[in-house]
Amino acid sequence: MTNIMWPATLPPVLRLDGQKARKKSNVIRTEMDAGPAKARRRYTVTEKLFEGSIILTESQREILENWYQNTLGDGTLRFVMKDPQTLEPAEFRFTEDYEEDSLDGLWQISIKLEKLNA
Repeated sequence: MTNIMWPATLPPVLRLDGQKARKKSNVIRTEMDAGPAKARRRYTVTEKLFEGSIILTESQREILENWYQNTLGDGTLRFVMKDPQTLEPAEFRFTEDYEEDSLDGLWQISIKLEKLNA
């Protein structure tokens, strides 16, 4: 597991927006000339995808931006944070850049992550 941690000055858990956690498909289907398709597992372990948000102050938004760009290399590196479902530490990686929306002096940050299983 990586030693890069989610910043302690930010909310510790991603708020899931509705039902925005799903397991990444791990099945390969092969069509046969006759009969039903064959199905098998692609890998022994797959990622779980999370979509959610956090509400930040301006100073927290700046902390996130600096951490994302400098510590995570624009979101390419893995980091440890609490799993939004189990609240246990787990390894995550951004799947795309986060989005910022202004909310009356605060910021709603929309984040898409993949939980990396060992």
